Amino acid sequence: MQNDFLWGGSTSAFQFEGGANEGGKGDSFYDTISKNSKLAQESSEGWMGLNKIKDYSVTSDFYHHYEEDIQLMAEMGFKAFRMSIAWTRILPTGDGEINQTGIDFYSDVFKTLKEHDIEPVVTLYHWDMPQSLIDRYHGWYGIETVEAFKKYVEICFREFGQYVKYWLTLNENNLTLKLPAFGTGMKVSKKDSFYNEFAYRVYHNTNIAHFYAVKKCHEMLPEAKIGCMIASSLSYPLTSDPEDVFMALKHNQELTYDYLDLLCRGGYTRKNKLEMEAKKSTIASENTDLFSNPSAKIDFISFSYYFSVCSGTEQSSADENAETLQMMYQALKNPKLKESSFGWTIDPKGLRILMNELYDRYQLPLMIVENGLGVKDDILTEDKKVHDPYRIEYLKQHIQAVKEAVDEDNVECLGYLPWGCIDLYSASGDRDKRYGFIYVDYEDNCKRYKKDSFNWYKNVIQTNGEEL
Repeated sequence: MQNDFLWGGSTSAFQFEGGANEGGKGDSFYDTISKNSKLAQESSEGWMGLNKIKDYSVTSDFYHHYEEDIQLMAEMGFKAFRMSIAWTRILPTGDGEINQTGIDFYSDVFKTLKEHDIEPVVTLYHWDMPQSLIDRYHGWYGIETVEAFKKYVEICFREFGQYVKYWLTLNENNLTLKLPAFGTGMKVSKKDSFYNEFAYRVYHNTNIAHFYAVKKCHEMLPEAKIGCMIASSLSYPLTSDPEDVFMALKHNQELTYDYLDLLCRGGYTRKNKLEMEAKKSTIASENTDLFSNPSAKIDFISFSYYFSVCSGTEQSSADENAETLQMMYQALKNPKLKESSFGWTIDPKGLRILMNELYDRYQLPLMIVENGLGVKDDILTEDKKVHDPYRIEYLKQHIQAVKEAVDEDNVECLGYLPWGCIDLYSASGDRDKRYGFIYVDYEDNCKRYKKDSFNWYKNVIQTNGEEL
Protein backbone atom coordinates (compact mmCIF):
# COMPACT_ATOMS: atom_id res chain seq x y z
CA MET A 1 0.00 0.00 0.00
CA GLN A 2 1.29 3.47 -0.82
CA ASN A 3 2.37 5.63 2.12
CA ASP A 4 -0.29 8.27 1.42
CA PHE A 5 -3.17 5.76 1.38
CA LEU A 6 -6.26 7.32 2.97
CA TRP A 7 -7.39 5.12 5.85
CA GLY A 8 -10.53 6.39 7.55
CA GLY A 9 -14.28 6.06 7.75
CA SER A 10 -17.59 7.40 6.38
CA THR A 11 -20.89 8.90 7.51
CA SER A 12 -23.67 11.09 6.11
CA ALA A 13 -25.35 14.15 7.59
CA PHE A 14 -28.92 12.88 7.89
CA GLN A 15 -27.82 9.60 9.49
CA PHE A 16 -25.19 10.98 11.83
CA GLU A 17 -25.20 14.73 12.32
CA GLY A 18 -28.37 15.51 14.24
CA GLY A 19 -28.96 19.09 15.33
CA ALA A 20 -31.86 19.19 12.90
CA ASN A 21 -33.71 21.92 14.80
CA GLU A 22 -30.66 24.01 15.62
CA GLY A 23 -28.39 26.50 13.95
CA GLY A 24 -30.95 27.74 11.44
CA LYS A 25 -31.15 24.46 9.54
CA GLY A 26 -34.12 24.05 7.21
CA ASP A 27 -36.12 20.86 6.72
CA SER A 28 -35.05 18.06 4.42
CA PHE A 29 -37.56 15.30 3.75
CA TYR A 30 -35.95 13.31 6.57
CA ASP A 31 -36.93 16.10 8.92
CA THR A 32 -40.44 15.90 7.48
CA ILE A 33 -40.50 12.19 8.25
CA SER A 34 -39.41 13.00 11.81
CA LYS A 35 -42.12 15.63 12.30
CA ASN A 36 -45.05 14.13 10.44
CA SER A 37 -45.37 10.36 10.41
CA LYS A 38 -48.66 10.47 8.46
CA LEU A 39 -47.06 12.52 5.68
CA ALA A 40 -44.10 10.18 5.69
CA GLN A 41 -46.34 7.16 5.19
CA GLU A 42 -48.13 8.86 2.30
CA SER A 43 -44.93 9.80 0.48
CA SER A 44 -42.82 7.60 -1.76
CA GLU A 45 -40.39 7.36 1.13
CA GLY A 46 -42.97 5.83 3.45
CA TRP A 47 -40.91 2.64 3.66
CA MET A 48 -38.16 4.61 5.40
CA GLY A 49 -38.37 4.15 9.12
CA LEU A 50 -41.15 1.59 8.79
CA ASN A 51 -41.51 -0.05 12.22
CA LYS A 52 -38.22 1.58 13.22
CA ILE A 53 -37.05 4.90 14.63
CA LYS A 54 -38.70 7.66 12.61
CA ASP A 55 -36.95 10.61 14.23
CA TYR A 56 -33.78 11.72 12.45
CA SER A 57 -33.47 14.98 14.41
CA VAL A 58 -30.70 13.79 16.77
CA THR A 59 -29.30 10.52 15.35
CA SER A 60 -25.70 10.23 16.66
CA ASP A 61 -25.52 13.95 17.48
CA PHE A 62 -22.27 14.74 15.68
CA TYR A 63 -23.52 18.34 15.76
CA HIS A 64 -22.61 18.50 19.45
CA HIS A 65 -19.96 15.77 19.55
CA TYR A 66 -17.81 16.63 16.54
CA GLU A 67 -14.75 17.70 18.55
CA GLU A 68 -14.87 14.49 20.60
CA ASP A 69 -15.50 12.38 17.49
CA ILE A 70 -12.64 13.90 15.55
CA GLN A 71 -10.34 13.35 18.52
CA LEU A 72 -11.35 9.67 18.51
CA MET A 73 -10.71 9.46 14.77
CA ALA A 74 -7.29 11.02 15.29
CA GLU A 75 -6.56 8.49 18.03
CA MET A 76 -7.27 5.71 15.54
CA GLY A 77 -4.95 7.43 13.09
CA PHE A 78 -7.53 8.40 10.48
CA LYS A 79 -6.09 9.99 7.36
CA ALA A 80 -9.52 10.85 5.92
CA PHE A 81 -13.14 11.19 7.00
CA ARG A 82 -16.02 11.09 4.56
CA MET A 83 -19.03 13.15 5.58
CA SER A 84 -21.77 15.02 3.80
CA ILE A 85 -22.96 18.60 4.01
CA ALA A 86 -26.64 19.01 4.82
CA TRP A 87 -27.94 21.18 1.97
CA THR A 88 -30.54 22.79 4.23
CA ARG A 89 -27.97 23.78 6.82
CA ILE A 90 -26.41 26.00 4.13
CA LEU A 91 -29.60 27.03 2.30
CA PRO A 92 -32.61 26.32 4.56
CA THR A 93 -35.08 26.43 1.66
CA GLY A 94 -32.65 24.94 -0.85
CA ASP A 95 -32.24 28.09 -2.92
CA GLY A 96 -32.91 31.14 -0.74
CA GLU A 97 -30.90 33.00 1.86
CA ILE A 98 -27.58 31.62 3.06
CA ASN A 99 -27.46 30.45 6.67
CA GLN A 100 -24.17 31.77 8.04
CA THR A 101 -24.48 29.65 11.17
CA GLY A 102 -24.38 26.55 8.98
CA ILE A 103 -21.33 27.85 7.13
CA ASP A 104 -19.61 28.45 10.47
CA PHE A 105 -20.45 24.96 11.75
CA TYR A 106 -18.92 23.14 8.79
CA SER A 107 -15.94 25.49 8.75
CA ASP A 108 -15.28 24.56 12.37
CA VAL A 109 -15.61 20.85 11.56
CA PHE A 110 -13.21 21.09 8.62
CA LYS A 111 -10.71 23.17 10.59
CA THR A 112 -10.78 20.63 13.41
CA LEU A 113 -10.23 17.77 10.97
CA LYS A 114 -7.29 19.55 9.35
CA GLU A 115 -5.76 20.32 12.75
CA HIS A 116 -5.64 16.56 13.29
CA ASP A 117 -4.23 15.91 9.80
CA ILE A 118 -7.47 14.28 8.62
CA GLU A 119 -8.57 15.01 5.05
CA PRO A 120 -12.31 15.73 4.71
CA VAL A 121 -13.93 13.77 1.87
CA VAL A 122 -17.18 15.63 1.34
CA THR A 123 -20.37 14.41 -0.33
CA LEU A 124 -22.37 17.34 -1.67
CA TYR A 125 -25.72 15.51 -1.82
CA HIS A 126 -26.44 12.43 0.28
CA TRP A 127 -30.21 12.07 -0.33
CA ASP A 128 -31.41 14.78 2.09
CA MET A 129 -33.42 16.77 -0.45
CA PRO A 130 -34.70 20.11 0.92
CA GLN A 131 -38.40 19.80 1.65
CA SER A 132 -39.03 23.22 0.15
CA LEU A 133 -37.70 22.03 -3.22
CA ILE A 134 -39.91 18.95 -3.00
CA ASP A 135 -42.96 21.11 -2.26
CA ARG A 136 -42.25 23.54 -5.09
CA TYR A 137 -40.55 21.45 -7.79
CA HIS A 138 -40.85 17.76 -6.81
CA GLY A 139 -37.14 17.56 -6.07
CA TRP A 140 -34.96 16.37 -8.94
CA TYR A 141 -37.97 16.17 -11.25
CA GLY A 142 -37.87 19.95 -11.59
CA ILE A 143 -35.05 21.66 -13.47
CA GLU A 144 -35.40 24.42 -10.87
CA THR A 145 -33.87 22.05 -8.32
CA VAL A 146 -30.83 21.70 -10.56
CA GLU A 147 -30.49 25.49 -10.55
CA ALA A 148 -30.76 25.48 -6.76
CA PHE A 149 -28.06 22.79 -6.57
CA LYS A 150 -25.77 24.92 -8.73
CA LYS A 151 -26.06 27.76 -6.26
CA TYR A 152 -25.51 25.42 -3.33
CA VAL A 153 -22.34 23.78 -4.70
CA GLU A 154 -20.82 27.14 -5.63
CA ILE A 155 -21.30 28.26 -2.03
CA CYS A 156 -19.68 25.04 -0.76
CA PHE A 157 -16.68 25.37 -3.05
CA ARG A 158 -16.24 29.04 -2.16
CA GLU A 159 -16.64 28.66 1.59
CA PHE A 160 -14.96 25.28 2.17
CA GLY A 161 -12.55 24.87 -0.71
CA GLN A 162 -9.60 25.95 1.42
CA TYR A 163 -10.18 22.93 3.67
CA VAL A 164 -11.52 20.22 1.34
CA LYS A 165 -9.37 18.46 -1.25
CA TYR A 166 -11.72 15.56 -2.10
CA TRP A 167 -15.35 16.03 -3.16
CA LEU A 168 -18.11 13.60 -4.16
CA THR A 169 -21.16 14.76 -6.09
CA LEU A 170 -24.33 12.66 -5.64
CA ASN A 171 -24.50 9.63 -3.39
CA GLU A 172 -25.26 6.32 -5.18
CA ASN A 173 -26.84 8.11 -8.11
CA ASN A 174 -26.64 5.01 -10.30
CA LEU A 175 -29.76 3.80 -8.46
CA THR A 176 -31.85 6.74 -9.68
CA LEU A 177 -33.56 4.91 -12.55
CA LYS A 178 -34.51 2.13 -10.13
CA LEU A 179 -36.01 4.52 -7.57
CA PRO A 180 -36.81 7.72 -9.48
CA ALA A 181 -39.52 8.93 -7.09
CA PHE A 182 -37.08 8.97 -4.16
CA GLY A 183 -36.90 12.51 -2.77
CA THR A 184 -39.58 13.89 -5.07
CA GLY A 185 -42.58 13.57 -2.75
CA MET A 186 -44.48 11.82 -5.53
CA LYS A 187 -45.88 8.33 -5.62
CA VAL A 188 -45.02 7.04 -9.05
CA SER A 189 -45.00 3.41 -10.15
CA LYS A 190 -44.29 1.56 -13.36
CA LYS A 191 -48.04 1.20 -13.80
CA ASP A 192 -48.35 4.94 -14.46
CA SER A 193 -48.41 5.97 -18.12
CA PHE A 194 -45.89 8.78 -17.53
CA TYR A 195 -43.46 6.64 -15.52
CA ASN A 196 -40.73 6.35 -18.15
CA GLU A 197 -40.63 10.05 -18.95
CA PHE A 198 -40.71 10.84 -15.22
CA ALA A 199 -37.86 8.44 -14.44
CA TYR A 200 -35.68 9.65 -17.31
CA ARG A 201 -36.34 13.30 -16.39
CA VAL A 202 -35.25 12.77 -12.80
CA TYR A 203 -32.18 10.83 -13.93
CA HIS A 204 -31.24 13.43 -16.52
CA ASN A 205 -31.58 16.30 -14.06
CA THR A 206 -29.33 14.56 -11.53
CA ASN A 207 -26.77 14.08 -14.29
CA ILE A 208 -26.86 17.76 -15.20
CA ALA A 209 -26.30 18.52 -11.51
CA HIS A 210 -23.38 16.11 -11.34
CA PHE A 211 -21.57 17.40 -14.43
CA TYR A 212 -22.08 21.01 -13.35
CA ALA A 213 -20.59 20.33 -9.93
CA VAL A 214 -17.55 18.61 -11.44
CA LYS A 215 -16.91 21.41 -13.93
CA LYS A 216 -17.42 24.16 -11.34
CA CYS A 217 -15.12 22.40 -8.86
CA HIS A 218 -12.36 22.23 -11.46
CA GLU A 219 -12.85 25.91 -12.25
CA MET A 220 -13.03 27.19 -8.69
CA LEU A 221 -10.68 24.71 -7.02
CA PRO A 222 -8.09 23.58 -9.55
CA GLU A 223 -6.06 21.72 -6.89
CA ALA A 224 -9.06 19.71 -5.66
CA LYS A 225 -10.24 16.29 -6.86
CA ILE A 226 -13.88 15.45 -7.44
CA GLY A 227 -15.53 12.10 -8.12
CA CYS A 228 -18.84 10.32 -8.31
CA MET A 229 -20.22 7.82 -5.80
CA ILE A 230 -21.95 4.63 -6.92
CA ALA A 231 -23.69 1.77 -5.16
CA SER A 232 -21.90 -1.36 -6.30
CA SER A 233 -24.07 -4.32 -7.23
CA LEU A 234 -21.58 -6.87 -8.53
CA SER A 235 -23.42 -9.91 -9.83
CA TYR A 236 -22.17 -13.36 -10.76
CA PRO A 237 -24.17 -15.82 -12.88
CA LEU A 238 -25.84 -18.32 -10.54
CA THR A 239 -24.85 -21.20 -12.81
CA SER A 240 -22.80 -21.74 -15.98
CA ASP A 241 -26.04 -21.65 -17.98
CA PRO A 242 -25.43 -19.02 -20.70
CA GLU A 243 -28.77 -17.46 -19.81
CA ASP A 244 -27.55 -16.86 -16.25
CA VAL A 245 -24.28 -15.44 -17.59
CA PHE A 246 -26.21 -13.03 -19.80
CA MET A 247 -28.47 -11.98 -16.93
CA ALA A 248 -25.45 -11.19 -14.75
CA LEU A 249 -23.89 -9.20 -17.58
CA LYS A 250 -27.10 -7.17 -17.98
CA HIS A 251 -27.37 -6.61 -14.23
CA ASN A 252 -23.86 -5.18 -14.00
CA GLN A 253 -24.26 -3.09 -17.13
CA GLU A 254 -27.59 -1.55 -16.16
CA LEU A 255 -26.81 -0.87 -12.49
CA THR A 256 -23.17 0.16 -12.78
CA TYR A 257 -21.61 0.56 -16.18
CA ASP A 258 -24.34 2.51 -17.97
CA TYR A 259 -23.92 5.25 -15.37
CA LEU A 260 -20.13 5.19 -15.27
CA ASP A 261 -19.93 5.09 -19.07
CA LEU A 262 -21.93 8.32 -19.07
CA LEU A 263 -19.76 10.01 -16.45
CA CYS A 264 -16.43 8.91 -17.90
CA ARG A 265 -17.18 9.16 -21.61
CA GLY A 266 -19.31 12.27 -21.58
CA GLY A 267 -22.60 11.04 -23.00
CA TYR A 268 -25.35 8.45 -22.88
CA THR A 269 -24.43 5.21 -24.58
CA ARG A 270 -25.97 4.39 -27.94
CA LYS A 271 -28.00 1.63 -26.30
CA ASN A 272 -29.33 4.02 -23.65
CA LYS A 273 -30.27 6.61 -26.29
CA LEU A 274 -32.17 4.05 -28.33
CA GLU A 275 -33.94 2.77 -25.20
CA MET A 276 -35.00 6.30 -24.29
CA GLU A 277 -36.23 7.00 -27.81
CA ALA A 278 -38.18 3.74 -27.83
CA LYS A 279 -39.94 4.90 -24.66
CA LYS A 280 -40.79 8.26 -26.24
CA SER A 281 -38.27 10.27 -24.22
CA THR A 282 -36.34 13.18 -25.69
CA ILE A 283 -33.96 13.84 -22.82
CA ALA A 284 -30.95 12.19 -24.48
CA SER A 285 -30.60 15.27 -26.67
CA GLU A 286 -31.45 17.93 -24.08
CA ASN A 287 -28.78 20.07 -22.37
CA THR A 288 -26.03 17.52 -22.93
CA ASP A 289 -23.22 19.81 -24.14
CA LEU A 290 -21.99 20.02 -20.55
CA PHE A 291 -21.61 16.23 -20.39
CA SER A 292 -18.82 16.16 -22.96
CA ASN A 293 -16.94 19.15 -21.58
CA PRO A 294 -13.42 17.95 -20.64
CA SER A 295 -13.60 19.97 -17.41
CA ALA A 296 -16.67 17.97 -16.36
CA LYS A 297 -14.91 14.61 -16.22
CA ILE A 298 -14.45 13.07 -12.78
CA ASP A 299 -11.00 12.57 -11.26
CA PHE A 300 -11.77 9.31 -9.46
CA ILE A 301 -14.53 6.77 -8.85
CA SER A 302 -15.79 6.17 -5.33
CA PHE A 303 -18.17 3.39 -4.44
CA SER A 304 -19.89 1.38 -1.73
CA TYR A 305 -19.34 -2.36 -1.44
CA TYR A 306 -21.04 -4.61 1.10
CA PHE A 307 -21.84 -7.83 -0.76
CA SER A 308 -22.19 -9.46 -4.15
CA VAL A 309 -25.28 -11.10 -5.63
CA CYS A 310 -26.13 -13.71 -8.25
CA SER A 311 -28.34 -13.48 -11.31
CA GLY A 312 -30.19 -16.34 -12.90
CA THR A 313 -33.40 -17.58 -14.44
CA GLU A 314 -34.89 -18.14 -10.97
CA GLN A 315 -34.67 -14.41 -10.32
CA SER A 316 -37.67 -12.42 -9.16
CA SER A 317 -38.40 -8.96 -10.48
CA ALA A 318 -37.05 -5.84 -8.77
CA ASP A 319 -39.02 -4.77 -5.72
CA GLU A 320 -39.61 -1.02 -5.58
CA ASN A 321 -40.78 -1.37 -1.97
CA ALA A 322 -37.72 -3.25 -0.72
CA GLU A 323 -36.69 -2.38 2.81
CA THR A 324 -33.21 -1.22 1.80
CA LEU A 325 -31.91 0.36 -1.37
CA GLN A 326 -29.26 -2.32 -1.66
CA MET A 327 -31.75 -5.17 -1.70
CA MET A 328 -34.26 -3.56 -4.04
CA TYR A 329 -32.86 -5.37 -7.07
CA GLN A 330 -34.02 -8.68 -5.57
CA ALA A 331 -31.11 -10.68 -6.90
CA LEU A 332 -30.19 -14.19 -5.75
CA LYS A 333 -27.95 -15.28 -2.89
CA ASN A 334 -24.70 -17.06 -3.68
CA PRO A 335 -24.77 -20.64 -2.31
CA LYS A 336 -20.94 -20.63 -2.12
CA LEU A 337 -20.79 -17.73 0.34
CA LYS A 338 -21.52 -17.30 4.04
CA GLU A 339 -23.90 -14.60 5.23
CA SER A 340 -23.78 -12.00 7.98
CA SER A 341 -26.34 -12.06 10.78
CA PHE A 342 -28.20 -9.43 8.73
CA GLY A 343 -28.44 -11.83 5.79
CA TRP A 344 -25.94 -10.17 3.45
CA THR A 345 -23.37 -12.36 1.71
CA ILE A 346 -19.75 -11.95 2.79
CA ASP A 347 -17.59 -11.80 -0.32
CA PRO A 348 -14.18 -10.10 0.04
CA LYS A 349 -13.02 -11.62 -3.25
CA GLY A 350 -15.90 -9.78 -4.89
CA LEU A 351 -14.39 -6.49 -3.77
CA ARG A 352 -11.11 -7.37 -5.48
CA ILE A 353 -12.96 -8.42 -8.62
CA LEU A 354 -14.96 -5.18 -8.67
CA MET A 355 -11.86 -3.05 -8.14
CA ASN A 356 -10.16 -4.74 -11.07
CA GLU A 357 -13.19 -4.36 -13.33
CA LEU A 358 -13.67 -0.68 -12.53
CA TYR A 359 -10.02 0.21 -12.89
CA ASP A 360 -9.43 -1.80 -16.05
CA ARG A 361 -12.50 -0.32 -17.68
CA TYR A 362 -12.11 3.36 -16.75
CA GLN A 363 -8.43 3.80 -15.79
CA LEU A 364 -9.35 6.15 -12.97
CA PRO A 365 -8.25 5.93 -9.33
CA LEU A 366 -10.74 4.29 -6.98
CA MET A 367 -11.83 5.21 -3.48
CA ILE A 368 -13.82 2.80 -1.31
CA VAL A 369 -16.13 5.04 0.70
CA GLU A 370 -18.51 2.44 2.11
CA ASN A 371 -17.83 -1.09 3.30
CA GLY A 372 -18.44 -2.79 6.59
CA LEU A 373 -20.49 -5.17 8.68
CA GLY A 374 -23.83 -3.92 9.93
CA VAL A 375 -25.17 -6.11 12.72
CA LYS A 376 -27.48 -6.00 15.71
CA ASP A 377 -25.06 -8.15 17.72
CA ASP A 378 -23.12 -5.34 19.43
CA ILE A 379 -23.74 -5.36 23.19
CA LEU A 380 -22.47 -2.72 25.62
CA THR A 381 -21.32 -4.64 28.69
CA GLU A 382 -21.61 -3.43 32.27
CA ASP A 383 -17.99 -2.29 32.17
CA LYS A 384 -18.75 -0.32 28.96
CA LYS A 385 -16.98 -2.63 26.50
CA VAL A 386 -18.14 -3.93 23.13
CA HIS A 387 -16.58 -7.16 21.89
CA ASP A 388 -17.00 -7.39 18.11
CA PRO A 389 -14.69 -10.08 16.70
CA TYR A 390 -17.15 -10.66 13.81
CA ARG A 391 -16.56 -7.08 12.60
CA ILE A 392 -12.80 -7.43 12.85
CA GLU A 393 -12.91 -10.65 10.83
CA TYR A 394 -15.13 -9.11 8.13
CA LEU A 395 -12.96 -6.01 7.77
CA LYS A 396 -9.75 -8.03 7.89
CA GLN A 397 -10.89 -10.08 4.89
CA HIS A 398 -11.97 -7.05 2.89
CA ILE A 399 -8.86 -5.00 3.63
CA GLN A 400 -6.80 -8.00 2.54
CA ALA A 401 -8.73 -7.98 -0.73
CA VAL A 402 -7.97 -4.28 -1.19
CA LYS A 403 -4.28 -4.92 -0.51
CA GLU A 404 -4.20 -7.70 -3.09
CA ALA A 405 -5.92 -5.50 -5.68
CA VAL A 406 -3.40 -2.70 -5.06
CA ASP A 407 -0.19 -4.64 -4.49
CA GLU A 408 -0.70 -7.60 -6.81
CA ASP A 409 -3.16 -6.39 -9.46
CA ASN A 410 -1.77 -2.83 -9.67
CA VAL A 411 -5.15 -1.18 -9.17
CA GLU A 412 -4.83 2.49 -8.24
CA CYS A 413 -6.78 3.05 -5.02
CA LEU A 414 -6.78 6.29 -3.04
CA GLY A 415 -8.30 5.07 0.19
CA TYR A 416 -10.51 2.82 2.28
CA LEU A 417 -13.25 4.54 4.30
CA PRO A 418 -15.65 1.97 5.81
CA TRP A 419 -19.21 2.98 6.55
CA GLY A 420 -20.50 4.14 9.90
CA CYS A 421 -17.10 4.37 11.59
CA ILE A 422 -19.05 5.74 14.55
CA ASP A 423 -22.47 4.15 14.97
CA LEU A 424 -25.24 5.89 13.05
CA TYR A 425 -28.77 5.37 11.79
CA SER A 426 -29.43 3.24 8.72
CA ALA A 427 -31.19 4.94 5.80
CA SER A 428 -34.33 3.08 6.87
CA GLY A 429 -34.13 4.61 10.34
CA ASP A 430 -32.75 1.53 12.08
CA ARG A 431 -30.35 2.60 14.83
CA ASP A 432 -29.77 -0.91 16.15
CA LYS A 433 -27.92 -2.04 13.04
CA ARG A 434 -24.40 -0.92 13.94
CA TYR A 435 -21.26 -0.61 11.82
CA GLY A 436 -18.88 1.47 13.89
CA PHE A 437 -15.58 1.16 15.68
CA ILE A 438 -17.23 3.37 18.29
CA TYR A 439 -20.48 2.52 20.06
CA VAL A 440 -23.09 5.25 20.48
CA ASP A 441 -25.39 4.83 23.48
CA TYR A 442 -28.58 6.37 22.13
CA GLU A 443 -30.29 5.94 25.51
CA ASP A 444 -27.66 7.95 27.39
CA ASN A 445 -27.06 11.25 25.60
CA CYS A 446 -25.22 9.55 22.74
CA LYS A 447 -22.16 8.75 24.85
CA ARG A 448 -19.30 7.16 22.92
CA TYR A 449 -17.50 3.92 23.81
CA LYS A 450 -14.64 2.23 21.96
CA LYS A 451 -15.29 -1.26 20.63
CA ASP A 452 -12.57 -3.91 20.36
CA SER A 453 -12.41 -3.10 16.64
CA PHE A 454 -11.26 0.43 17.53
CA ASN A 455 -7.81 -0.68 18.66
CA TRP A 456 -7.60 -3.30 15.92
CA TYR A 457 -8.23 -0.68 13.21
CA LYS A 458 -5.80 1.70 14.91
CA ASN A 459 -3.07 -0.90 14.48
CA VAL A 460 -4.08 -1.57 10.87
CA ILE A 461 -3.60 2.12 10.10
CA GLN A 462 -0.34 2.39 12.07
CA THR A 463 1.12 -0.51 10.05
CA ASN A 464 -0.41 0.73 6.75
CA GLY A 465 -2.37 -2.49 6.44
CA GLU A 466 0.55 -4.83 7.06
CA GLU A 467 -0.86 -6.19 10.34
CA LEU A 468 -4.43 -7.39 10.00
